[in-house]
Amino acid sequence: MSKVSGKQYSVLIISAAEQFNIVVKKSLPGGRFSVIDSCKSASAAKRKLLMRGYDMIIINSPLLDEFGTQFVMDIREKKSMGIVIVVPNEVYSEVSDRLIDYGVITVAKPIKDKQLSMGVRLLLAMQENMMNAQRKVVKLEEKMEELRLISRAKIVLVQRGMTEEDAHEYIIRQAMNSGMTKKAVAEEILF
Repeated sequence: MSKVSGKQYSVLIISAAEQFNIVVKKSLPGGRFSVIDSCKSASAAKRKLLMRGYDMIIINSPLLDEFGTQFVMDIREKKSMGIVIVVPNEVYSEVSDRLIDYGVITVAKPIKDKQLSMGVRLLLAMQENMMNAQRKVVKLEEKMEELRLISRAKIVLVQRGMTEEDAHEYIIRQAMNSGMTKKAVAEEILF
């Protein structure tokens, strides 16, 4: 049985063509998107991005005010979100080669519902992987901070006359006897 994430995503669709917006909305996996916003130009998209963050952006190139590749490169440097850009078939290879280092999925026109849906699902999978990696990084950072505090507490105890081994065992014993974490015991010693 597959695990379905309860995570709700937000998407910004940037397209001058209303028909594209309809196709995109149909291709989005049902129940996965709590926010589906749209606009027609890069400048309007920049304003929306200042007001809120999105998990994903889908661009139908060219836009009203630019082709879209420079916009993608600019926002990719500042924000971490999944991006799909749909470009005319004639420039697909050039745009794809230019944007691949930015982690952007490029799709050639004319698009089929399945192509766009596949790109969106790929982005969802990448977003899940990225969020899982970020959670692991946060846990590791918290663990490193805990180890630093415990080490500093051991140094204080050693300066008070204990051996390093006795200091280590003292912190463990205090944590077990008081029902506190080693980190909390270390904080009491330090502060």
